[in-house]
Amino acid sequence: MVKIKYEALILTAPTLSQLRSETYQRFLCAFGIETGVRLLLRRHARSVDWPYLDTKFNPNTGLDLSSESYQVIYTWLLGRGMESLIAHLDVLDSLDLTQAEKGRGREIFPQLVTNMAEAILTLISRYKGRCPFRVDRSFGLNPLNGNLKAPDFNRVGEGDLFCAKGLSASGIPAFRQAGVDMLERIGSGVDQGLFELEAARVSGQGQSQSMHMLFQSVPRLLARGCVDKGIRERLCKRSCQFMEFVLDHHWDPGTGRFSEYIDPLTLKGGEYLDPGHATEFVGLGLSAVAVMETQGFGLDSARQGILLRAKREMPHLLIRVFRAGFNERWEGIFKAVNNRTGEVMDFDMPWWNLPETMRAALLAALATTETGVREECLAIYAKCHNAYFRHYLNPDMMYFPCQTRCGRTGKVLNSVPAVPEGDPLYHSNLSFLEILSILRQTLGNT
Repeated sequence: MVKIKYEALILTAPTLSQLRSETYQRFLCAFGIETGVRLLLRRHARSVDWPYLDTKFNPNTGLDLSSESYQVIYTWLLGRGMESLIAHLDVLDSLDLTQAEKGRGREIFPQLVTNMAEAILTLISRYKGRCPFRVDRSFGLNPLNGNLKAPDFNRVGEGDLFCAKGLSASGIPAFRQAGVDMLERIGSGVDQGLFELEAARVSGQGQSQSMHMLFQSVPRLLARGCVDKGIRERLCKRSCQFMEFVLDHHWDPGTGRFSEYIDPLTLKGGEYLDPGHATEFVGLGLSAVAVMETQGFGLDSARQGILLRAKREMPHLLIRVFRAGFNERWEGIFKAVNNRTGEVMDFDMPWWNLPETMRAALLAALATTETGVREECLAIYAKCHNAYFRHYLNPDMMYFPCQTRCGRTGKVLNSVPAVPEGDPLYHSNLSFLEILSILRQTLGNT
């Protein structure tokens, strides 16, 4: 791997004007986006027989996974990879890559997108609309890979939603329509409570807000256009419905507590707080608000009221969960804390919640009308930026981020949050791409 000169850019009490500076945007693009693109281009060049993004490596150790890992397909990474590559293709020419790198990207990325889309279509055909968490290379459920049974065809899951989002982002009509059809089915399933969690999760805690949260990215995907107006409005209303549900049942503004899980019968919130999932809800939610306010999407007065509520409450939600979850000593966000006692329930500090919180903090700073809240949101942005760029970039992996650090020692752990592979430029890169887009559109703010 090629090493490049690196020095973290540290933020102190930033303003929106400072974040819009050419110096800051160039740094964020170089070490938040371009490094990952270069790494995956390099990996594809040596793994041309693998038809998808080559994420078969351990970002914590810098080591390749075994050759047997190429017999396993994680469907989360198919959907996430599609969504990510499509977003990168939109900005490829503006990145500071060599002409050879841009040329390879223009050649390789569309083919990878097509390969992943065709794989998803095969999966939903074989498994009646479902995308199992893990399959073998022939899309079978292989017990050796941990798959013992077919998914419940009467339910929906996160893998289905990731794959639906990837297809919906496509510019190819057949892929896009398949994705939109999946989104409608998934939305109905979530509304009825017929969803399941597929990756490792804390068991017995109740109903997660995960599916409601992930659905908040749908309005931005639909804003790419070419989706029937009636379907687009229906899905955006569904997004508003899920946003309101989380604000009603997972968030208690009176106590400032956010619950990852609620009792499915009483809807009472539990004590488990995943700060990263909560801030991801804020970021995706406020992004959805911005898109729906700008483009309208046929929202009635009730839905518009939900958007106003989100802009009023979500900045406070962000502040409360960040205070509860940020590790000031070792600069990272704990995976889980008790939302009543403050006790740390999981000392792992994954990489992904930092860029997701940066996106949330920037959008919250723009959404709020309260000066003190705006200043605290920008301070949160700075803390997450500094933690990420000080501690998570792995110089042995071309500054691709490691996945996990220990909240007790600050050291990198060989621990994976969900899928035991590298990220397909989803969490960090998509967050940073949206942050740059926001900064370039807010020239009138300070």
